[in-house]
Order: sequence, then C-alpha cells, then structure tokens
Amino acid sequence: MGSYFGVVLNAANWSLTALAAVFLSLRLYCKLSRSRGLWWDDYILIGSFVTLLIGVAFITSSIMLGFANPDVTPSPAAARQLQIHGGVQNVLFSLASDFSKTSFGFTLIRVTEGRMKQLVILLIILLNIVYFFTIIFTFFKCSPAIYSWLPKETCWDIWKYVKFAIFGGSFSAAVDFAFALVPWFLVRNLNMKKTEKLGVAIAMSFGTIAGITALIRTIFLPSLASSTFSTKATTLVIWYVAEPATTIIAASIPVLRALIKELHTSGAKYFSGEKYGSGRPDASGAKASKGASKRGESALHTSRVMTTVTGRGTKYPYDPHGDTGSDKSILEATTEPGKIMQTQEIRLSYHDRSDNDSMGYEMDVMGRRST
Repeated sequence: MGSYFGVVLNAANWSLTALAAVFLSLRLYCKLSRSRGLWWDDYILIGSFVTLLIGVAFITSSIMLGFANPDVTPSPAAARQLQIHGGVQNVLFSLASDFSKTSFGFTLIRVTEGRMKQLVILLIILLNIVYFFTIIFTFFKCSPAIYSWLPKETCWDIWKYVKFAIFGGSFSAAVDFAFALVPWFLVRNLNMKKTEKLGVAIAMSFGTIAGITALIRTIFLPSLASSTFSTKATTLVIWYVAEPATTIIAASIPVLRALIKELHTSGAKYFSGEKYGSGRPDASGAKASKGASKRGESALHTSRVMTTVTGRGTKYPYDPHGDTGSDKSILEATTEPGKIMQTQEIRLSYHDRSDNDSMGYEMDVMGRRST
C-alpha cells in the first residue's frame, strides 16, 4: 500500500517536471537559435524550474525514508531527515511557484505601459510578499508533528497556517487570472488581423490553467490537518508540483506559438514549391533566404517586372513644330507598327510577413498601439 502511494507520487511528479523541462527547453531554443537573447523573465523561469527539480528530488528522497507509506514508522534519524526534507520542500515549491508567476509578470512588464504596467508591477510585489510570509509561516505550524520546527508552547495551531495558506493560494490564483486578462486589453488597439489578435491573446492567456491548478491545490490544503496526512498528502504534494510546472508551460506557450507558426509556414512553402515549382530556385534568392533564416529574420524575395512600349503606327508624318518634347510626339512619329520603342525593368524586393517577426519572441510589438 505504501509503495503504491510512493510510485504514484514519483510518477506524477517526475512526469510533470519532465513536461515542464520540454516546454522550457523549446522556449530557450526558440530564442537562442535566433540570436534573440535571454531576458530577466527567461532567467527567472529557469530559476523556477531548477527549484522545482530540486524539490521533486527531495520528495523522492522522502519517499525512500517512509513518506507516503502509512505502514512505516520512521526511526528517529529518518524522522529528523523527513523534518528537514519537509521544510526544504515547502521553501522550494513556494519559490518555484513564485518565480514562475513572477517571470510571466516580467514578460507583461515589457509589453505594457501606463497604468496597466503599474498594475502588473503592483501584483508582482504583492505576490512576492504573500509567498514570503507563506514560506516563513510554514515553520510555525505544530502539525504534522514530524514536520514541526517549534516547541508546542510557541508553535501555531495547524488551522492558523492552513487558513493563511488558503488565502495565499487564492491570491496566487487571482494573480494568474489577472495576468491572463492583461493580453486581451493589450491587443485591442494593435494593427493586426482579428485572427492574429485572438491567437496572441489566447497564447498569452494559458496562465488561467496555472490559476486553476492553484485553486485545486488550495482545496486540498486542509488535508495537512488530517491524522492520515502521510497518505492524504499525496494528492496535495502532486498539486504543489503541478502549480509551478503548469505555470512554466503556460509561460512558454506564447514563444512556442511563434515556432509552430514558423514550422507550418515553412512546410507549406516546401510542399508548394515541390508541387508547383521548377525545383531550381534562384541562387541569389536561396542564399538570401538561408542567410535570413540563420539570423531569425524573414526571407528576402526579389521579382522583376518588364514593361515595353511599342509604336502604334500612324500615317501622319512627324511634325517638327509639334509637341516634340513629349513621349506622345515621339511615339506618334513611329511609322513601323509594333516596333519596341522603350523598355523598363522594375525590381521589387520584399520580406515575408511572418507572425514570428511581427510579434517577436518577446512580443515587444504589443506596446506599439495603433493610432
């Protein structure tokens, strides 16, 4: 029975961590491979994943010591280790959730302005204050006894901590929902197609999933006061891991949307060229596209338009006293119909309008309002 809970806990936690790692890696790849560089939101998100990874490793170690196994009575040495592990885990998971949400807040700071930007900054500050006290208060609780750090005379009743933790979890979820709403206000006045606006807003609103995860975790917080904490806490711990993991995924989706768009466009061009093209692209155009691709820019295309002017032919002779300075006089002086009198060549150069370029991986363009 105990091994069952341990296996479920390990499987769920490491699966969530691996999924977060995949999304974060793709986010970083999208930026670094195109020389976009990393910003504060990226570094904070990396910090979130590192703390999450270490926290999950501590849970695995705790399982080996008897956590999530109601049939095992830890030895005094194991109990002491479990106490230390429990304290470290609480700190790490709180930091992982805090960092992941703060990272997305920093992303919004880059694309907001005025009062909206001030609101985002205020929410980030309040969020970090709440998480700071959540970390401190976790060491004040009296139970579970194995994780108590203070004497019974000075420690808090478990329900005091649970009530504050519920408040903290609810506030965290509220911040997630607020951050998810901000993009909808930002895209209203952008010079973009409606479908593009909708795509950007939805991509940047996946933080609602993190908010829902935070609410579910909050619902399971009363299990801390249960006498069968070792088994009931299994679900709570999974949601503790799921909150930062889903936030990391949600924060990476806007960048991955650009990657998916790019792959879709490239695939469409490839198959279109294979089916209808000659299979021999212009050498200069290919080199330009290749070079632009390496720099993360849209491909440069060139085209030529040839125009010719032919004589109409006329029975009237050329009038030296007429409008000799105009093209009309020159053309009307032609006596051979169909003779080419003038040729013009126009070269056009243009870039593909790519969603990747217009939005950018940091979505800086969202600050450029239409007038």
